[in-house]
Amino acid sequence: MKKPARLALFAAILLLPLHSYAASFNCSKAKTWSEKTICSTKQLSNLDELLAASFSKALASTRDKAGLKAEQLDWLTDERDVCHDVACLKSAYTDRIATLNEAIADAEVTDPAPIGWHEVTAQPSLVVRDKPSVTGNKIGTVPHGGKINVLEATGKTDNIGGRSGTWVKVQWQSKQGYAFDAFLDKLSTEKADTSDAPPVTPTVKPMTKPVKTSGGKRLQGVISSYDCGDNCYLTITDAKGADHIGLCSAPTCDSWNEVAEMPASFKNKPVEVVIGKGTQYDGGGNVMGEMDAFEEVIFLE
Repeated sequence: MKKPARLALFAAILLLPLHSYAASFNCSKAKTWSEKTICSTKQLSNLDELLAASFSKALASTRDKAGLKAEQLDWLTDERDVCHDVACLKSAYTDRIATLNEAIADAEVTDPAPIGWHEVTAQPSLVVRDKPSVTGNKIGTVPHGGKINVLEATGKTDNIGGRSGTWVKVQWQSKQGYAFDAFLDKLSTEKADTSDAPPVTPTVKPMTKPVKTSGGKRLQGVISSYDCGDNCYLTITDAKGADHIGLCSAPTCDSWNEVAEMPASFKNKPVEVVIGKGTQYDGGGNVMGEMDAFEEVIFLE
């Protein structure tokens, strides 16, 4: 190697940090002074990893994930990245970790839903189980906006769909079971209807004549399945044997979606469906995205 080249290489080595420690981000892509300092300072690198762990846990326990993410970005730009010395960075990290840990502790200490009538906020429905656990057998579902009577708290906490809450004993439609109270809102006295009589389920009358629609693609086939999770889906198998899955959003589906079950007599029925777009929600009511939705189901003779 020629002397000028050796000198240039030696100078480049001198400009590199003496040590490169692990951090929650890729140190090879560090751009700001703060990031480069964190990567070259063991204590700051450790603090960064601790903060990442606290943020991850806080994100899993909060109901306002978007708000926490925005708050974290504000902290990065308005507090961490305005520092110009190591002491400032240490202070910013320790304060932020303490704040996140307080939020985690608050989320873990969850007061159970008070006894009385509540409104269901889960989309599209709240599952009632035979024991206070997600592994319990499903004994029914309460549709979004439905009313349910909380009888007592079990003391068993859980985290479902990013929400922390308590399993409570409930009564609905003369049935008793258990539900997760993070998807319940207490009703005021004037809004609470203390009658637990089951609602009248509308009779589904198959349509034998095509109806006009304002738009949307059409598909003919047979109903091969109906499944519900956080959303309810209908599968139509066309003449070529291809399956088409869409959100079951047609008026015909309303009574099915309320109980998360399609009467067995409708399986293999020939239909024509009008396809539009629908929005999927997770169990916490958060938007997951759009997909095909069957906005109209026309039963064919």
